[in-house]
Amino acid sequence: MYFDLNFIAKLYNNRNSYADVFSAEELHILHVESGIEALLKKYIDQKKLIFLTGNPGDGKTHLIKSLKSILDVHDAYVEPDANSIKDEEAFLMELTRAVSEGRPCIVAINEFPLISLLEKLGDRIPGFQQIMTQREQGIIYNKGIEETVKEVVVVDLNNRNLLSKDMLEKTLNKLLDISKPCENCKDNKDCTASNNLIKLKHPVVQQRLFSVIEKIGSIGIHVVMRDILGFFAYIITSGKKCIIRKNEDSDENDYYNLIFNGSNELFTALAIFDPYHYSHPEIDERLWNGTLTDGWLFENKYDAPEYSEEPLEAFKALKRRFYFENERGHQLLDLLPAEYKAYYEVLIQGYDRQDEMIRKIISGINKFFNPDDHEDDKLKIWTTHKYELRTYPRVAVTSKYAYSNQIELLVPRLPVHLMEMEYVPDHFLFRVYKSKEKSFVELRIDLNLYRVLTLVQIGYPSQLVPEQHQFKLLRFMNELSSLESTSRANEFLIRDMDNRSSYRVKVNNAQYVSKRG
Repeated sequence: MYFDLNFIAKLYNNRNSYADVFSAEELHILHVESGIEALLKKYIDQKKLIFLTGNPGDGKTHLIKSLKSILDVHDAYVEPDANSIKDEEAFLMELTRAVSEGRPCIVAINEFPLISLLEKLGDRIPGFQQIMTQREQGIIYNKGIEETVKEVVVVDLNNRNLLSKDMLEKTLNKLLDISKPCENCKDNKDCTASNNLIKLKHPVVQQRLFSVIEKIGSIGIHVVMRDILGFFAYIITSGKKCIIRKNEDSDENDYYNLIFNGSNELFTALAIFDPYHYSHPEIDERLWNGTLTDGWLFENKYDAPEYSEEPLEAFKALKRRFYFENERGHQLLDLLPAEYKAYYEVLIQGYDRQDEMIRKIISGINKFFNPDDHEDDKLKIWTTHKYELRTYPRVAVTSKYAYSNQIELLVPRLPVHLMEMEYVPDHFLFRVYKSKEKSFVELRIDLNLYRVLTLVQIGYPSQLVPEQHQFKLLRFMNELSSLESTSRANEFLIRDMDNRSSYRVKVNNAQYVSKRG
């Protein structure tokens, strides 16, 4: 079964439940099987008690519907919406009976109602302790210890990240396979949506597109399948019916422009990686004057932007087209700022020590408090005093520090029993250990905070650091201050946080010498 492009356009930014908009047959054809379904099938076959949790709209109900056949074969107990349970005792009785009969069970429930249910029913719920342990260990850092799954499995869709290459490829190709031009455009060579269908099937175009989208998966954006289907529907059709597109400027509806022009969180994040932002003198010059005619995947003719009525807009569109449709296009993504590359390398190489990265972060934090600090082998621990949590401190004092060998970077991953679920790490931990002890304090670092620390390290004024990052670093320091067994110097550095001046006090044999600056 095929859908015309007017139908595909309806997938973009549709705020209603798909079940309210599309028929059961249409939903079945639109369905994209993911790793989580294989995971759930495995545990249904093993007759586990499965708690499927997450946020509203994460697709819990849709997943259960897609598994109906295997659930029926096993005569499974299914609670498709435990959020609205009115008689908790009746629910508990039915669930306990199904577990005792050895039937597989699956309960769909949002995160907060699950917490409430656990608090009310406690260990009367089958596998209560297993549920609590798995909720605490939903994410594992590097080689962290994890419990073996027994009778119960908790699958938290909050930790699912669909912005992986595998899911992106499956979803795009599903739409491309079931889409066809509408009646008005079958023989219309100027229909941009029909041309987008053809070009988006090219493996090079797809590889370049997935390379960009995968990167925003590491920023921390949480999307559901509806968002991804809507995204691809938009870059094919611009989310408009054929009759509307026909009267618009065709350049606006080319897929390489639509990728960076949509209006939701996914498109906003993609704007960071717009090829237009990355300058390459030789490529830019040749594109501008129309002399770069080699290496194109499709037609190699284009109007030189310098002669266009709107040269900057024409150049922006051409630069995007070059990234996706020229054999040298990958060179633009190679121009990503160094801090982006370093951040992604840590997430990819998460099981290595990353000494160089640790030193960079130490330097960034040290310079946040004292721009004149040039040490990167020990982290200065600053004590601040303030009356309100959200008040910026006026004075900071340091005499303690932690050496770099007390620090490690930890990258998150899913536990082994959930490895089939789609996941892309979106942060790492900067963990400072108490000397020769297991106690520690840690700072969660995402891309935005890492960029801030990198900028501060090279001279960016700490006064201009966004407030949320300032307080995150101050809170980290407050926690570090309480960590015992850190090394202490006989010199105190007092920092005036208002005018950024320093005052040193050195103590020796109960004598002290002070020095400003």
